[in-house]
Amino acid sequence: MHQRTPDITPVIVACCRTAIGRAHAERGVFRHVRGDDLAVAVVRGVVERAGVDPGTVEDVVLGATQQRGELGGNVARAVAMMAGLPFTTAGTTVNRLCGSSLQALAQACHAIGARAADVQVVGGVEHMHHLPMESAIDMHPRAFARSSRGMLSMGLTAEHLAATHGISRRAQEDFAIESHAKAARADDAGLFEDEIVRVLGHDEAGCIVEVCADQGIRRDTSGESMAALEPVFLPKVGTITAATSAPLSDGAAALLVMSEAEATRQGLEPLARVVATAVVGVPPSAMGTGPVAATRKLLAEVRPLGITLGDIDLVELSEAFAAQAIHCIDALGLDPARVNVRGGGLAIGHPLGASGARLTTTLVHALRDEPSARLGLATMCIGLGQGIAVLVERT
Repeated sequence: MHQRTPDITPVIVACCRTAIGRAHAERGVFRHVRGDDLAVAVVRGVVERAGVDPGTVEDVVLGATQQRGELGGNVARAVAMMAGLPFTTAGTTVNRLCGSSLQALAQACHAIGARAADVQVVGGVEHMHHLPMESAIDMHPRAFARSSRGMLSMGLTAEHLAATHGISRRAQEDFAIESHAKAARADDAGLFEDEIVRVLGHDEAGCIVEVCADQGIRRDTSGESMAALEPVFLPKVGTITAATSAPLSDGAAALLVMSEAEATRQGLEPLARVVATAVVGVPPSAMGTGPVAATRKLLAEVRPLGITLGDIDLVELSEAFAAQAIHCIDALGLDPARVNVRGGGLAIGHPLGASGARLTTTLVHALRDEPSARLGLATMCIGLGQGIAVLVERT
């Protein structure tokens, strides 16, 4: 790897997200809002925040895991049009399951590095209430020949990880409590305000409200209440409960990515540059280990730049399950104080296709607010056994 010139160096000029709602038929704040409308809000929002000339946006790359119904028919192109971008702006929808929007970011950066595109909006969207993640899926029986049907249950892979690595239920619950506490502190301090685009939704009574806070953050959670919950994936004998699993969520997030040279030409000030990306496969039964393999691959890529794990100041790690996050922190030797400093998916939520862009948006804002921080890593586990990682540098 070598130092790149400004014309092929990708930078993030703006990033934003919706608040994350619970995917709940009676209480979800976005239960009456279409997923593509959430995507329109962040695409329009990120273009406005960037101050970019809309006519220069060449492509909209959106991640979504359930590409059907309101998110079907290449939702990225439809969102680009509804967001008011010119017809010259193309659109493509990508699917790497939980890593979809982080893949969208990586894909845009690769295009800039190859001089194939210059200005792109990337992001992701998921509405897990309207489009449940396991509905309308018909996996070929031969897909199980090298693994098992259990690989389709992320919860069972997390139970396997907890059992094989001795991660106790109490440790998982303590981790989840801390995730909620960190998210609550960040929310109370107003640290999410700059990254959230306000969208109209509905409160529990059905009244229209402006949604500006993540619905899943719980300030009243405790070890006692968690201990009373039954295991959800392995009744009686399992260690993973609803409290130590990321909640089903609805939301969207987007970033404006362009070459450093184009940002200079348009007089725009980047928030961060993307240093490297990596994606890797792991055994489906070890789905949760994906961030470990992806991060190690990324670190090998940036070794010629003199960057080591110790140089990374902040890490945004997917929290699909507490057991999975704990294992990744331990396996990589990460400092827990640097991981998910504003809470993670257990508290904020995990709207699959949007989560990578949400993680990166939160990471970029956290880097901006911490003067001594320079490098940030976003990394995720992915269903069916993959991992993805992106390294950014605050400008």
